[in-house]
Amino acid sequence: MTRTRKGRFVDEPFPNLCDWVAHPDVPSPAGGTVVAACTALAASLSELILRVTKNRLVKKGEGTERVEELLAEAATLRVRLLDYGEGDVYEAQKIIQGERNACVRKDVGSPAKIAGTIVKVLRLGNEMAPMVGKALHSDVRVIAYLAYAGVMGITEICYANIRLAGGADDELMARIERWRTEAAELRDSMLSRTT
Repeated sequence: MTRTRKGRFVDEPFPNLCDWVAHPDVPSPAGGTVVAACTALAASLSELILRVTKNRLVKKGEGTERVEELLAEAATLRVRLLDYGEGDVYEAQKIIQGERNACVRKDVGSPAKIAGTIVKVLRLGNEMAPMVGKALHSDVRVIAYLAYAGVMGITEICYANIRLAGGADDELMARIERWRTEAAELRDSMLSRTT
C-alpha cells in the first residue's frame, strides 16, 4: 500500500489507519491514538445499543427522552475521542522531537483528555445498562471491557510520560488513580447489570 494521506489520521479508512500505526513515521498515530480509536468504537456501539433501545421503547409506547439524551452524549464522546486521538499524534511528535515536555505540572496532555473521556463512556454505559433488552447485554459488556481496558492503557501512557518528565505532583497522580478506580467500579457495575 502506498502510504499517502490527506487530512486527519483518524479519518483514514480503518485498514489504512492500522497501516499508519504499524510504521515508525513521525508524526504517526501510536498508543494514545489506538486507545482513543478503540474507545470511540465503544462509544459507537453505545449509540447502536441506544438506537435499538429507543426503537423498542417507541414500539411499546414508552418515553424515550433519556435515551435520546444518552444517544446525543454517546455521539459527542465518539467525536471527542477521535479528535483527542488525532491530537495525540502531534503531541507525541513534539515530545519525540524534544519540543514539549512529556508531562507538565498537573497535566499529561492528550492522554489525560482521552482518559477522562473514556470514563465518561463508562458512565454512560452504566446508565444505559438497565434500560437495554437482554439481547443487547453482551454488547454492553463489550463496552464495559473495552472502555475499562482503554482507561488502563491510556493511564499507562500517562505514567510513562510522568516518568519521562521526571515525576509529577500529587494532584496529577491522584487524578490518574481516580480514573483507574472509577473505571473498575463502572466496569463491575455494568457487568452486574447485564448478567
